[in-house]
Formats: sequence, structure tokens, C-alpha cells
Amino acid sequence: MKPKVVITHWVHPEIITNLSQYCSVVANPTRETLPREEILKLAQDAEALMVFMPDRIDDAFLKACPKLKIIAGALKGYDNFDVDACTRQGVWFTIVPSLLAVPTAELTIGLIIGLARQMLPGDRLIRQGTFAGWQPHLYGMGLANRTLGIVGMGSLGQALAQRLSSFEIDILQK
Repeated sequence: MKPKVVITHWVHPEIITNLSQYCSVVANPTRETLPREEILKLAQDAEALMVFMPDRIDDAFLKACPKLKIIAGALKGYDNFDVDACTRQGVWFTIVPSLLAVPTAELTIGLIIGLARQMLPGDRLIRQGTFAGWQPHLYGMGLANRTLGIVGMGSLGQALAQRLSSFEIDILQK
């Protein structure tokens, strides 16, 4: 019999297909966060649990799921997960420290460009039907030869600085 794995949030189908070769997978098919009670019901006889940012694991949860051997966090931080309780119960707890650095850096650059080039005001004019052709009030500014400060050069700060280097931006780091 394959070990049971519960995935608390929606994942891409290929993840389920890959895991299904080795495990009996019970996955949340929705894009919604399952209530804790429902996750507990699904996980009470599971050996593994894949958790995400909205989930919370504590001593009571672990006691209700005595077969758990590993909790795989598809996340970077773990503030809402009692790692000490996992250790006491003999449950491995894992995270992916660099999981969101690159996507967050890319989103940050998108926001910087959107603000610098006044993309939202321009979009608003077009959607409202009031865009009457070129006018000088949406000039904005480019990123080349500008200076940007990054406070904290952890994995996110480094990913951001690396991607911004192609824009010829002077990076100040603290």
C-alpha cells in the first residue's frame, strides 16, 4: 500500500501525477483554503502533508495526525508552523528558502516599471474611453541611469539586484 500524502492547496496536475507514482495523493482540487477541520480529517491517517502559507500546524494538529512523518512546506517562511512541536513528535518539517525570491523580484520590477512609466493612469484613460491620442501628461520616466536602494540583500534582494542590472540602474544596498 502506498503512503498517503495530503496536499492542502491547489497544485499543478503534473505534481499530483508525479507524486501518484509513489504515493496515494489526496489533493485540494479547489483554489480555496480548506478549513483546518477539513485538513485534519484528511490528514488523520496521512504519512505526509504538503502545506502552504495559510496553513497552521501546532501540537494539537500533530497529535490528531499520529502517522505523519513529514510536513513539506511549499513556502519560504514558517511563522505559523510550530517546528519545535514537529521535532517533539518526530515529524520532519521542510521549507524551500529561495522558493519565492525570483517571482517576487520579477513582480517588484513590474511594479517599478508600472509606476515609473505611469502605466495605470494610461490604462485607466484607455479603459474609460477618454484617451484622445498622445498628450504630454503621461511621460513618466525610464529606469536607465537611475538609483535604487535595496534594504536587505538576502535571496530576494540579490534576485532583484541581479535582474535590475540589465536596466543600467545604480543599486545602493544596505
